[in-house]
Amino acid sequence: MTTPLGPAPGRFCLGIDTGGTFTDAVVYAFGADGAAARVVAAAKTPTRHDDLYGCVVEAMTRVLAGGIESDDPADPTAPADDVPSAADIGLVAVSTTLATNALVEGAGRPAGLVAIGFEPEALARVGLGVGNARRGSTRAGSPSGDRVSGPDPERASGNLASAPVVLVGGGHTAQGDMRAPLDLDELHRATERIDGAVDAYAVAAQFSVRNNSHELAARDAIRRLTGKPVTCSHELSPRLGGPRRAVTTLLNAQLISVTAQFTDAIRAAMASLGLTAPLMVVRGDGSLVGADFVTLRPIETVLSGPAASVIGARHLATSAPESGPDIDAACLIADIGGTTTDIAAIRDGVAVAGSSDEDDTAVVAGHATMVTALPTTTVGLGGDSEIWIPADGASGELAIGPRRVIPLCVAARRHPDVVLGMLRQQLAADTSLAEFGQVLLDARPEGTDGGAGDSGGAGSIDGEVMRLVQAAGGALQLADLKRSARWRGALGRLERSGALRRAALTPTDACVVLGLVDADEVGDAEAARLGSELFSRQRDRYGVDIGTGAVELSRRVLQVVLRDAAEALLGVALGADGIVPTETRRPLAQAALDRRQRTLGRPAAPGSDATASESAAFDGAASDEVPLGDAAPGDAARSGPSPLWGLIDVGESAGVPVAGEVVSEQSDPMPLARIDAGAAVPIVVIGAPAVTYAPLIADLLGTDSVVPPHAEVANAVGAAVARIRITKHVTVTAPRRGSYRAHWGEDPPIWHSLSEAREWATVQAVEAARTEATEAGALDPEITVDFQTRTAPSNGRELFVEATLRVTAAGRPSLA
Repeated sequence: MTTPLGPAPGRFCLGIDTGGTFTDAVVYAFGADGAAARVVAAAKTPTRHDDLYGCVVEAMTRVLAGGIESDDPADPTAPADDVPSAADIGLVAVSTTLATNALVEGAGRPAGLVAIGFEPEALARVGLGVGNARRGSTRAGSPSGDRVSGPDPERASGNLASAPVVLVGGGHTAQGDMRAPLDLDELHRATERIDGAVDAYAVAAQFSVRNNSHELAARDAIRRLTGKPVTCSHELSPRLGGPRRAVTTLLNAQLISVTAQFTDAIRAAMASLGLTAPLMVVRGDGSLVGADFVTLRPIETVLSGPAASVIGARHLATSAPESGPDIDAACLIADIGGTTTDIAAIRDGVAVAGSSDEDDTAVVAGHATMVTALPTTTVGLGGDSEIWIPADGASGELAIGPRRVIPLCVAARRHPDVVLGMLRQQLAADTSLAEFGQVLLDARPEGTDGGAGDSGGAGSIDGEVMRLVQAAGGALQLADLKRSARWRGALGRLERSGALRRAALTPTDACVVLGLVDADEVGDAEAARLGSELFSRQRDRYGVDIGTGAVELSRRVLQVVLRDAAEALLGVALGADGIVPTETRRPLAQAALDRRQRTLGRPAAPGSDATASESAAFDGAASDEVPLGDAAPGDAARSGPSPLWGLIDVGESAGVPVAGEVVSEQSDPMPLARIDAGAAVPIVVIGAPAVTYAPLIADLLGTDSVVPPHAEVANAVGAAVARIRITKHVTVTAPRRGSYRAHWGEDPPIWHSLSEAREWATVQAVEAARTEATEAGALDPEITVDFQTRTAPSNGRELFVEATLRVTAAGRPSLA
């Protein structure tokens, strides 16, 4: 964490990030001219998913006290001598995983979709309408009442598949002309029929982005009839693709009440601490919006966390004197957390993705939405990822993630008798079983009764499993659970519901064994050592022992983690360059990475790709006595590979063998071919393990690394320094030769020249964007206008197809 500093003159922003593992908070000071000045204080607290309110209160309380308490004045978590009071905070900005988690877990509230002018088959293809589509009073798969065919099961999950869908006549054409009148009587009847089963409504009309009058009329009618929240699809996206817009709108409606509870809880937490500042939330595209706006359009906060990490990493890296603004020209960003690693590619100061025009939209829980989001890639690799043996893997191969578990060292601190006793008992057994070294923990809030909660009744197998865990004091050895399919099925349901958490061996345990992290700050070092020793006795499908002890296994685990992270970063870089990311798994790319990895941690063979300086850096470096702390936040490139390779080297690749590879007991022969695969730009790494992992991953990619100051709270910094940004889109079409329609509002006008349509549309969009940005609290928003015309060749000349106007108003939020 960062060293808290004294407050600077002026107002302050309190930035908060509620992540999957930790909730971070920072107090950020801005200079008099509005430019970011510095982090004043920072704090971290473990995220309790059943008590987000309590986590936020705790994080706010700690950061306003100057940071987490420490006896060491040099400790970056030590409280500052002088920090702002609650009255000095002018803005509270939050990034949150709430919307993403709710969609992944199917925890949204019931909502109904009013689909105007759509055929049910089109909706079924995106996972809507399985026996739930209704037109009039009949089941509808067609106007005559045939049942809708089932959707692709991979696209239908959670509440989306079971949402009631109302089919109503109406809609417009691609030119914005009415295709059929809106049937308000039919809407009235259908709404009355489903109203008791839903908390909110979504309205999507065909080609509403070209004429939104039917959506607005339906919205007003539903509000009069029900008084419930209504979301219109044209408010969420300006893009064509009605069925996907309908999915996005329905998901938004399901999140409204969930998000309202969250923002109410944040406001209550602020009130309890005397914070009266405005509350804003980070959207998936990295911009800030007011809490009231988010309550109406919560879907736009999907991927809020990754967006905040990109903003925070860029801001901190470009502000660091060691790296400077040049790094913003091109770099790769990796946010390594406890649950996942989020990766982004930066070119010319902008996050970039592949060539597809849909790469800036979010895909969450299998649902392809039309929510604009910063192009990031998330992989299930983090400090709390489970270590396991793939059933179809190569000899001795290890795999990491994507399932998140509780590290054994952490579980032992909470339940020392159960965890340590289990590990010692299982180490004494003659045979090591696959379920050894794993513990089931009761994750329900305190005071919950002994039933299975939402996962089953008192007489169900789920309930029986929960009673066994509770009878064991809240921690039960997995080996004590019956191995039948029914019992394992119950275990899976309970884990998915969050009632149970599994503790198992993780990369965090490996870091504790190798001394890469302070065990006193993380958990019980003995549990990490015993768990690693126990796991090393397991055998793969060939009957080969995975390791020969805790230290060697931990080294191999770290090598797999580093290799997986390096390959994920390389894949993102390839995608940004227009190359298929999966090329990283091709034999030639694997061979190139293997060759570089074999040169790390030991002297290189004569003529190898490793330099003499790299070889000299590792002479005699295979000892466990490797000095730590050589890298620190703010460090950039080093002249050679990290000396930590001497600690984790096991003399082989990281469990990803290359086809036909022959490993000699002697030094590698001089290569005859030069092959290379790596990153051409530096990597910026943030997150708690950044200082340890960054130089090692950079070595694998043949590049430099930057760990900016305050890397472990960069997401909260990203929330604090994010800007308000409002964007308006207008499409101009030509319904007939010599006529141009600017699609804005309920009755889009027709102009006789493109320049007239452009001028009128620009005035409307600029005024709307400036007004909304100002109302959101932006200081003197800056306006940018982009107008693009698309034509097609026809009979030797260019024929006008359409034009798109994009107006953006952006500015830093004012501090009250």
